[in-house]
This record gives sequence, structure tokens and C-alpha cells, in this order.
Amino acid sequence: AGTSATAMVLPVDNRTEAQKLRSLVENGVAKRFDLRAWSDKGCAQATAVERLEVLLEQVRPDVAKLIVLEELEGTSEEDSDALVYGEIDMHEFMTELLDKYGGTSAEGGGGGDGTGRCFVDLGSGTGKAVMAAGLCRHFSHVWGIELLPCTSAIAELLIEDYVRDVLPGARPASDPLLSCAVERGDFFQPEVSSRWTRADFVFCNCVTWDQDTVDALSAAAERMRPGAIFVTVLCPLSSDKFELVDEAELKFSWGFVEALVHRRMTDNAAALGAMLGDSMSRMRGDDDMEHDG
Repeated sequence: AGTSATAMVLPVDNRTEAQKLRSLVENGVAKRFDLRAWSDKGCAQATAVERLEVLLEQVRPDVAKLIVLEELEGTSEEDSDALVYGEIDMHEFMTELLDKYGGTSAEGGGGGDGTGRCFVDLGSGTGKAVMAAGLCRHFSHVWGIELLPCTSAIAELLIEDYVRDVLPGARPASDPLLSCAVERGDFFQPEVSSRWTRADFVFCNCVTWDQDTVDALSAAAERMRPGAIFVTVLCPLSSDKFELVDEAELKFSWGFVEALVHRRMTDNAAALGAMLGDSMSRMRGDDDMEHDG
């Protein structure tokens, strides 16, 4: 006897993105891990990176995205592209960015005051990039600034566990992490930007930003010291005071995107570069006129 196959018609899912993510959370995506209990079960020799991975399991990207969606629901910022949540893969962030470029000190020495290199994450979310940077031997200070109350509060709690359960033994006694913090605030405010522009390495996941916001960020970043590194995601800084030194396609929570590594030039080098660019533009213009003639 033959059999007939009937095409399966899947029901239309009309739930909002927040409702879908809430369903995932309720079904175990946000399972909480007890890092200390895990370590006591024979994993005391786990590396610092492994301990950090377990700590961060309790706040997976989809969970953080849901929290942000619910925080913004019904507000004027609900549809703001600048507040879309996403995370970079921690391992690639450490190997492709921090290890390669974290050893660069801006003019005047680490932090500008000789206390050691400083890493800053602008829009630090739940603090994962900040904690990853804290394991990097290049930095003495790591700091994040986050606008949303929900994610900054989560970051503060995670960093408490991080300092207690991950950092001990993670770095040589001769090269300790001197400070680690995430705070709530607007990094465009003068009193905040005056602090992060002293950093040696700044990271900003600005993949969904519009050009006006990128331009504002670029203008603020010009106050950084020559030699400082500024990494953006997809959107380059719109400032001739920075040179693009590397482009790396890295893994993020939504897929693979280019991270752009900029270095702050001296004002003299930037002026010479701008003059050269203008000269080349004029030469190309003259060539076009000759061809048209």
C-alpha cells in the first residue's frame, strides 16, 4: 500500500521578540550557576578563563537582550538602534584584540599618570568585555560605562563574583589588576568623557548606531592621547586624527562582524595626513579635468 505525504503547515508565531525570549528563559536558557559550588566539585584547578565562562553562563546574550527589551518596552527609546543589545565572543575578543593591541600605551604612559594601562568599554552591558580585559596582562585598570539601569545593575553583581571567584590566582602577583568596575552613566556627558578619554584602549560596540551618533563619539575620542587604541564595530571613527590599523572579522552574538582598530595619531601627524589627502584629491580632480578636456 502506498502512503501519501501531506505538507506540514507550521503555525504563525505572532509573539513579540520579548515574548519569545521570555519563553526561552522560562525553559532554562537562564539557568543560574553557582561558581563556588562548581569549583568545590573537583574543578579547583580550572583556569581563570574557564571560571569566567561559568560565571557568565547565568547571563547569556539572549537573556541580556530580553532584559533590555523589557526595560525599554513602552518608553521613547524602545525602537532606538543605539540601544540594541549584542555581545562579542569573549575568546576572540581576548586573542584578536586585547592580546594584540592591549600592550600599547598612549603618550604619557599607561593611564596617563603612570599607574598602568587602562581599558574602557563604552556601553558595557553586563560587563563581560570588562571582565575579559581584567584577565589580560596588559591592563592594570578596567572600567565600563553603561547607560541602562538593568544591565549596569547585573554587571555590578557579576563583578562582585568575578573579583571573589575568578580573579584570585588569575594574574601574577607582580602584575595585579588594580581596579575593576562598571558604572551607570552617559559616556557623552563631559564629566564622564573626560575620564574615558584618558584610557589607553577603548572598545565600543556601535554596530547599530546612526552616523550622527558615530560623529559625536569620534569628536569626543579626539581628546584621547596619541598612541591610544580605539576599537569600534562595523562603523569607523569619522575623525582624521585616527588611523585605521587593522580590520578583523570577529564573532558576535548575532554573527560575524568587522571590528575596526584605530590608533590616535599626534596632531602634527594628523595635520600632515590631512594635507596629503587634500593634495591627492586636488591631483585627482586635475586629472579628471584633463581627461574631460
